Amino acid sequence: MKRRTKTLALCGVLAALATALLFFGGVLPFAAIACPVLASLVLIPVYAETGWKWGLAWYLTVSLLGLILAPDKEAAILFVFFGYYPMLRKWFGRLPNRILQWAAKLVYVNAAGLAAYALMIFVFRMEAIAQEYANMRLYLLIGLLLLANLSFVIYDLLIGRLEIYYHVRLRPKLNL
Repeated sequence: MKRRTKTLALCGVLAALATALLFFGGVLPFAAIACPVLASLVLIPVYAETGWKWGLAWYLTVSLLGLILAPDKEAAILFVFFGYYPMLRKWFGRLPNRILQWAAKLVYVNAAGLAAYALMIFVFRMEAIAQEYANMRLYLLIGLLLLANLSFVIYDLLIGRLEIYYHVRLRPKLNL
């Protein structure tokens, strides 16, 4: 099989998997945040096998499919803002020292998270989300933000481990 055909087949199958994960983000009530994270991890083999151009095309395709097909738009919008992070992580890794890398990553995640929820609340008028955060006290919002940052650090470390696992264990078995 030609290389382009294999690439297209890989991207198509993994895009379907990521779209299904975004769909489950709306079906399972507790998974609105977990499913976009899992869907973004599917980008690892796409990016590793095809490069950033195909990875970007894959991300845009899954984002569009998620916005159209996912029953819960919160999961789809979170994927739009965070789904490309496994590729962006490589760029952060090029910064000169680890402190600067982590500072840039945390600025990114906080800015993207605030932008995503501002878009959901103020532009798309998602009243359920607005009501959920309106009823919270300030210390709960701060605690939620701290937990989100801790979860992001764990997610970032997980991506690094999954990339190693993919290259060492899975890639030799896939025969790509």
